[in-house]
Amino acid sequence: MIKNVKKPIIAIDIDDVLAKSAQNFVEYSNNHWGTLLTVDDYDENWTKLWQVDSEEAGRRSQEYLGSGILGTYEHNEDAIEVFEKLKEDFKLIVVTSRSTWLKDETTVWIKNKYPYIFTDEDIYFAGIWDKGVCDEAIISDKGDFIMNLGADYIIDDQLKHCIGAARRGIKALLFGDYGWNRLEDLPSRVDRVRNWSEVLEYFQTHGKN
Repeated sequence: MIKNVKKPIIAIDIDDVLAKSAQNFVEYSNNHWGTLLTVDDYDENWTKLWQVDSEEAGRRSQEYLGSGILGTYEHNEDAIEVFEKLKEDFKLIVVTSRSTWLKDETTVWIKNKYPYIFTDEDIYFAGIWDKGVCDEAIISDKGDFIMNLGADYIIDDQLKHCIGAARRGIKALLFGDYGWNRLEDLPSRVDRVRNWSEVLEYFQTHGKN
């Protein structure tokens, strides 16, 4: 639980929310392993995405994550102006599913791309992928983790995390219009925001309710 915070807390994801992760991933995969992927093909289950066995998926995952490419990801510049406005009324934190061994690289990237928005203490690692690409990680969600942090909202591109949060009474904003999160009828307490302009519009419309 985040203590001594009177403002409502918004938990914000990194990959494909703060960072253009899928775009960088498919470019790397196509260049290094001869795949013909597009952003719409992306799936966080890399074994399924690559159509390889778990051993090969693990080898590729280690190569990719150890390449330093995470530190070169492009970011969503539009988010900075939105954050500057939201910080007046909300406490902003980052909650990522990334493996904790990527903490240093991830923290440096956030502080470089989003200066003055987040401090080290604002960045949390749920550790869902600490065991690599496995069935447990694929079905796990951030619901309990962000509930224990006292979050009131979550902004995430993965439907499972939004549903997990909504089931625990946390308002969920499903970010983007990606191939992996398209769904006509969203569950209760889950709203779609396609970009950062819509994020700002949502909070301006709903206030701190």
